[in-house]
Amino acid sequence: MRLLKPLIKYCIYQLGLAGKLDRFLFRFTQFQQKRANELYRKKNPSISLPSDYDLYETYQLRYQQFIEDGVLAASEIREWTKDYLPDPMPVILDWGCGAGRIIRHLPIVYPGAVLYGCDSNEDRIQWNKSHIPGISFTTVNSFIPTPYSDSIFDLVYGISVLTHIDADQQGDWLNELARILKKDGILLISTQGDFYLPDLLPGEKRILAREGIFTKSYPRHGHRMMSTYHNQNHFKKLVSPLFTILDYYPGNANLHKLGGQDLWILKKKT
Repeated sequence: MRLLKPLIKYCIYQLGLAGKLDRFLFRFTQFQQKRANELYRKKNPSISLPSDYDLYETYQLRYQQFIEDGVLAASEIREWTKDYLPDPMPVILDWGCGAGRIIRHLPIVYPGAVLYGCDSNEDRIQWNKSHIPGISFTTVNSFIPTPYSDSIFDLVYGISVLTHIDADQQGDWLNELARILKKDGILLISTQGDFYLPDLLPGEKRILAREGIFTKSYPRHGHRMMSTYHNQNHFKKLVSPLFTILDYYPGNANLHKLGGQDLWILKKKT
C-alpha cells in the first residue's frame, strides 16, 4: 500500500496527465476549504489575499494558515539567522517569493531591513507590487542570471525553491546565489531529503542513491508538480566549493522547522 500513491503518480506523469491532475486537486482543495476561507475573509476583510490558485500552487489553499504560517516563517528566518547577520539593517532577498507568503511579514521582524523579492511568475510579482508596499519585487527567469549586481545581499533565502528546480540547473543556481551575496553573506535554503523517500518508487530511489539528486519532471519549471529530491551527502559536495555549512537540520528529525524539508544555513566563502 505504501507504494500505491507514488505508483499512481508515476503512471499519471508517464501518461502526460500531470496538468489535469493538478487542476483536479486544486478544484477539490478549493471545495474542501471553501467554507473556512469564506469565514476567514469575512472576519478579516482588510487582509489582501492572492488568487486561490496562487495560494494552492505556492503553499496551501487555506487563508488563515497562509497568513499565520507566513508570520511564523518570517520570525523563524530571523531566529535562525540572527547570529550571522550583524548588520541591523541587512539587505535581504526572498528568492522565489511566490505570492508573498513570507516577505509580506518581514518588515515587522526585520525593521529597517532593505527587502527584495523575486519570482519567475510575472502575475504573482505584479500582485505583490500592488498589495505589499515597501518591498522591491522583480520578475526573474527560471534560468540564470538574475538582474541583480554582484555582492549586494546580506541574506538570501529560498524556502521550497530548489525543490522545484531541475537537477541539471541546481549547480548554476547555487553559483548565481553566491554571486549576488556579499562577502560572508548567508544563504538559507531547503531541500527534500530522507523524509520524502516514501514519495519515490524503488527505481527512482536507486537513481537518487546513485546520482545524489533526482527530479520528477514537469513542463513548467518551478511548478509544484516538478519535484527535486536531494541526498544529504551529495548536496554537501554541491555547495562546498561556494559555501561553508553553518547549520544543517535534517527534515525527518526536525519536522517542526519546515514540515519535513531539510534546512541548510550556509555562509558564502571568501
